Amino acid sequence: MTSPEVPPKERISIGAWLVVVTAAVLVVLSLMVIVPPFTMALFPLAIGSAEMSPFLALLDLVWCLPVNRLLRSHPRLRWTFIVLLVASALIAVRPLTQFDRVAAAASAQVGNDAGPPRYSLLTALRGLPTSSDVVERTTHYAAPDGTQLTLRLYSLSARAVRPVVVVIYGGAWRGGSPTQGENISKALASRGFAVAAIDYRHAPRAKFPAQIDDVNLSIGMLRDSSVAWGLDVERMALLGRSSGGHLAELSAYSPNRYPLKAVVAIYAPYDLVQGFTDLPKPDPIGVRNVLSGFIGGTPEDHLRVYRAASPSSYVIPGLPPTLLIFGGRDHVVKPEFNRGAAAALRAARVPVVSVEIPWAEHGFDMAPAGLGSQLAFGVIVEFLERQLKSRMIGR
Repeated sequence: MTSPEVPPKERISIGAWLVVVTAAVLVVLSLMVIVPPFTMALFPLAIGSAEMSPFLALLDLVWCLPVNRLLRSHPRLRWTFIVLLVASALIAVRPLTQFDRVAAAASAQVGNDAGPPRYSLLTALRGLPTSSDVVERTTHYAAPDGTQLTLRLYSLSARAVRPVVVVIYGGAWRGGSPTQGENISKALASRGFAVAAIDYRHAPRAKFPAQIDDVNLSIGMLRDSSVAWGLDVERMALLGRSSGGHLAELSAYSPNRYPLKAVVAIYAPYDLVQGFTDLPKPDPIGVRNVLSGFIGGTPEDHLRVYRAASPSSYVIPGLPPTLLIFGGRDHVVKPEFNRGAAAALRAARVPVVSVEIPWAEHGFDMAPAGLGSQLAFGVIVEFLERQLKSRMIGR
């Protein structure tokens, strides 16, 4: 007596395998919306997944169709991936469901009567709106030790005296250039501001205070060239991201500060001693190595320098109005630090707007016109126009 033959299982076609692999990639990307980046290699995925999450959620749902079609002969695999893709879509769409609430709260703090920023899929595809009339001027100059620096000035071509937004790039004080976030600089210039993206020397070759010296040198150069460049330096604001936000606060808060109308600090370090001792988990960038390279050692050996390099050391009444924007999932500068900065500024009766974007990771605004980028840009424009627009001309 012979046993009945067992029909061989149908093999998965190459097309079906491609569908499975793509579905798995979409699931992993969607999970990055909530899973922290454990290494710097995962940082772009964490930022991009959250910032482009509306498109990711849509792709998850659309990809259920080829999964359903090409895996019909493998029902267990088919339903597994359909369930995973639907669950991934629910994860990916969560930041979009939070957008209006965060935007409304931020706009209420700014005091904008026109309503909060709105998320635009068209802007996400095309980028922030920029006028073709924006022109760029590049100027080369030297730091005190002879290091060559670059300033990039963006402004509408029509001759007019314009309020100034000084942009200071991030990069852990170790890298970067004035072209960082150029789309944001051009978009701000399109709104009638003169945007000066400045430069500074980098650690560890140049230790603090070289960086803040360079920022102040650049501000002085803008003042000296204000007539030739059409700048209203009486209406000047500083805007910096990450280490650039730290330098913006430090320049605006220090005792010998130049009079400024406003400061915008995006996910900026505030108390460097606290930053050294209270590390993010995970800590993909290696915060202690970054701070040691910037200062030249640890707080144990250089406590006075750490305090001198901390904006927290200079918070007193009379500082310029400050806008703090930071991510609720930041694994470089913990969100608690910016919450503490906002509380300290309020206690000193400094006007402050504090915007926490719950889905955002450090560097979120570097994703062109992403979810957090659009929200942050809208709030920044509202804030700067309120602080600088009282005598704006040439708009």
